[in-house]
Amino acid sequence: MKNKKGISLIVLVVTIIVIIILAGAVILSLTNNNPIEEANKARYSSDKTNVQTAISFFIGKLLVLNDGAKITITPGTLGDSGTATYTIGASGTPAKFSFGPGEAKDGKVGIPLPSYANGITTNWSIDANGNVSLSINNEKI
Repeated sequence: MKNKKGISLIVLVVTIIVIIILAGAVILSLTNNNPIEEANKARYSSDKTNVQTAISFFIGKLLVLNDGAKITITPGTLGDSGTATYTIGASGTPAKFSFGPGEAKDGKVGIPLPSYANGITTNWSIDANGNVSLSINNEKI
């Protein structure tokens, strides 16, 4: 009798089939649960929260400095950068929030907006209550 060494063809084929099944499961998992897209959505949501916090902090500061006077914000779309008008009190002079990269200029309050890679269309907007919203490539965050 001969002593057989090595692996049989059946064992080799079964091993290859198992590897193909596992590779298919991994590929399906990555395409259905894109971790990069999920990370970007989390970043956008975090950035929106940070901008909202900055606006809320500033509005609170205005309320304290002006003895609780009513602050009216004119709603509007900001795009990647822009300004939002606010008024303190019923007969107050309008002033502006300045949104966008860089520091505030011309006496405006500066609130920096995050910058994203080329090809990403952002649309920031603010409502009358000072709540910001963000759309990335026309998808609301």
